[in-house]
Amino acid sequence: MDFASGGVGDSPVRTLSAIYGQGSRLYSLPIPVIAAVQGAAVGGGLGLACAADFRVAAASSRFHANFGLLGLHQGFGLSVSLPRIVGVQKAADMFYTARRITGTEAHAIGLADVLVDEEHVREEAVSQAHRIARSAPLAVRSMKSTLRADLLAALPSALEREIIEQTRLFDTRDNEIGVTASLDRTAPVFTGE
Repeated sequence: MDFASGGVGDSPVRTLSAIYGQGSRLYSLPIPVIAAVQGAAVGGGLGLACAADFRVAAASSRFHANFGLLGLHQGFGLSVSLPRIVGVQKAADMFYTARRITGTEAHAIGLADVLVDEEHVREEAVSQAHRIARSAPLAVRSMKSTLRADLLAALPSALEREIIEQTRLFDTRDNEIGVTASLDRTAPVFTGE
């Protein structure tokens, strides 16, 4: 699935299109998906968690839209999925500040649907799946289709825009500074270039 218009021969565009094509498939699955967030959901991992219908986390789980600290634009459909989950203001805060939030805060803002002890995250995700599986499968699929219709309609243009912006920002000095600082575990000092 190719989301980018123009410049399709560029390697970053091809790579992002391939990754986001797979991400789009996750968003489109007809059955509910439950993410067990054990540890950190950072960058693309946050995108993956937000592609799920539900997220189970522990207080120690971390959610981090770190794109701004890398000098990049968010991706993986987060432009539409995260605001839909937590609201526009909370999503903007996560994107603009790139601050990490704990599982406890994620639960408070609706990013984590269930908060359990660390050793029970996966178990609770499976329990949630079993609770859903008790409902009629055709009805659940129908409900998910209705609930996700607006998200799925907005996703292709959001992914295309994310690819364009990420590709543009890959070639900036700020991206180089952000990636270097991340690898060195230091605070980036951006130049706006």
